[in-house]
Order: sequence, then structure tokens, then C-alpha cells
Amino acid sequence: MGFGQKNSSSGDSSSGLKEELGSFIDKASAHTRVRAELFAIEAKEAAEVYGRKFYFTAIGAVFLTIGYSLFLVGVIGLLGFFLNGSSFSLENWAGVTLGIALLHFIIGAVLIKKSKKFSKDRPIFEYTRDEFKKDQQWTRQKKKP
Repeated sequence: MGFGQKNSSSGDSSSGLKEELGSFIDKASAHTRVRAELFAIEAKEAAEVYGRKFYFTAIGAVFLTIGYSLFLVGVIGLLGFFLNGSSFSLENWAGVTLGIALLHFIIGAVLIKKSKKFSKDRPIFEYTRDEFKKDQQWTRQKKKP
């Protein structure tokens, strides 16, 4: 008998193979769908946690940059006053600039510290860990009998 020709006795095994293949495809598609849902849940959770962390870090970095820039302006102003013979006081623009720079440094440092603290307080992927624990318990129960 040549390749591609049907044998009368092979009809039963080919229908069983089709059923097994169909069952495999159904299970594989269900598995893929569940994994995609899990991935979507994880992505949403990661975006929430890391989005806030990024937000606080970025805003803190902007405040630190502004603070550093104002600090340089203040130092340059102070150098100009000292070279000119004037004294330092908060009434002149150099003192005000240094005060605003200090305020920006403080706000920037607080925001960056808050971004680091925020990610430590909340563990990520809790749902996934719980599902893995459930899967492990289920597989242990299936292996016992």
C-alpha cells in the first residue's frame, strides 16, 4: 500500500487521532487564553506600581534639577556681591534664589524618597504568586492518589 492511501483498518485510529488532536488544540487554546489574561493582569499591576514610582522619581528629578540650577545662580550672585563689596542678606536676589533652591532640593529629595518607599511597601504580582501556590497545591493533590 502506498503513502496517502487509506487502509480500511486505519479509519478507527485516524478518527481517534483527530479527536486527540482536537482535544489538544482546545486545551492549548484555553491555556493560551488563560496565560494571556494573566499577562494582562500582571501588566496592569506593573504599570500601576512602576508608573507611580516613575512619576515620583521624574517629578523629584525635575525639582532637583531646578534646585541645582537656582543654587548655581545664587552662588554666582553671591560671588558677584562679594567681589563688589556688598553683604549677603535675604533681601537681595541671591539670598532669595538660594532659599528657593533649598526649597526645591527638599521637595525633590522628598519625592524621590517617596518613590523608593512606595515600591517597597507594596509587593508586586500578588495575584500571580497566589495562583502559582494554588497550582502547586493542586498538582500535589493530583500526584498523591
